Amino acid sequence: MPTVAEIYHALSEVYDPELDTPITELGFVNEVHIAEGHVTVIYTVPTFWCAPNFVFMMSQDIRHEVGQIPGVHQVTVLVRNNCLADEINSGINTGRSFVETFPNDVDHQADLEALRYTFIVKGFLARQDVLIRRMRQVGLSDATILNLRIGDVMVAGEDLLVQATPPQRIPLAATDLQRYLHKRRRLHLAMNVDAQLFTTVTDQPIAEADLPAYLRYSRSARLNIAFNTSLCEGLLRTQFFPERQYDYSSVGDRLMIE
Repeated sequence: MPTVAEIYHALSEVYDPELDTPITELGFVNEVHIAEGHVTVIYTVPTFWCAPNFVFMMSQDIRHEVGQIPGVHQVTVLVRNNCLADEINSGINTGRSFVETFPNDVDHQADLEALRYTFIVKGFLARQDVLIRRMRQVGLSDATILNLRIGDVMVAGEDLLVQATPPQRIPLAATDLQRYLHKRRRLHLAMNVDAQLFTTVTDQPIAEADLPAYLRYSRSARLNIAFNTSLCEGLLRTQFFPERQYDYSSVGDRLMIE
């Protein structure tokens, strides 16, 4: 029998594509039911008008991730608070694609995977941007940062320890490293300890002379995700968590760095 803890661990791998944050951390997941090998996941999106392609991707990912757990033989995913929830739930739970679910409403050339890739790249750039800027803040040179290997950076609670000369602690950066490495895995980039930590999206080195222009570009992706995350969290709290409606903190806050 799968456990609730296993289900939530699997759900932590499901990210809102636009907000680059696990749906578990955003508070989207409402209920998990386990009946022998049949798991039902019920989740809520922040607004009634959330883009159906994003919602469809999240439902697909929930079904895929939970379905990988040993002992799970069937997964039912139900989304709430979306204008097309009935259609999405029907399509997902009968194994239809996005185009098959909305045959008269979307371009038959619509490529959900291409859209997914676009947002993985945005998340990659955003997390990379914030990590580099945090490292600069503690005094690491651009040359040192760009020469770091994955094995040179270790998680220490909420912070990072960087094996440099001298070693440096990067406050409150552990989550961003984990999200960044998550995106590297999704993009099938090198992940061994000797691989360069910071590369382009095609796994090419970043030249030190090109870094200022590169960071201007990645900053726009980071701020876009930060603002959208804060907005969506606020909408979710106002509708469904009245006890938290005056809590103005956001998971998007950690991306607000200069």
